[in-house]
Amino acid sequence: MKIKSILAFALAAMIMAACGKTEKSSDEQTQTAAKETNEALKVVLTGYFEVKDALVNDDAAKAKTAATALAASTGNYANTLNEYILAIGETDDIEAQREAFEALSISVYDLAKEGGAGLTVYKQYCPMAFDDKGAFWLSSEKQVLNPYFGASMLRCGSVQETIN
Repeated sequence: MKIKSILAFALAAMIMAACGKTEKSSDEQTQTAAKETNEALKVVLTGYFEVKDALVNDDAAKAKTAATALAASTGNYANTLNEYILAIGETDDIEAQREAFEALSISVYDLAKEGGAGLTVYKQYCPMAFDDKGAFWLSSEKQVLNPYFGASMLRCGSVQETIN
């Protein structure tokens, strides 16, 4: 009878240990998925900032190139972002690029608000963009450099929000 009790106890201990490992494994899987999501969002934000910087510099060719590179790296965010990214990458018309960039900014803002990229992002706003309709963009820097006007009104705008 003693041996049966010891075997039952050992079996119970093994089951409990296995269950503990399953929970840890699940936690590890969650952490790994979160890290992958953080890295993917960081890649998207970095590519977005490259498009923004090209528009700040009134460089339609560079915006096109940066958008094409961004489209190739959107991964899980492709459905959300690629329509706007491709619109930037398919034209040399900087005004059309800026209009698509406004829509892209709205989508990227939503992703940035979800957080997890490990970057500080500044939501900046220009009230004069698009015939005084106003528009915002995201920046990795607090200093305002306006992608909707470029050199003609480089400093037009203000920081509306800081996202961590």
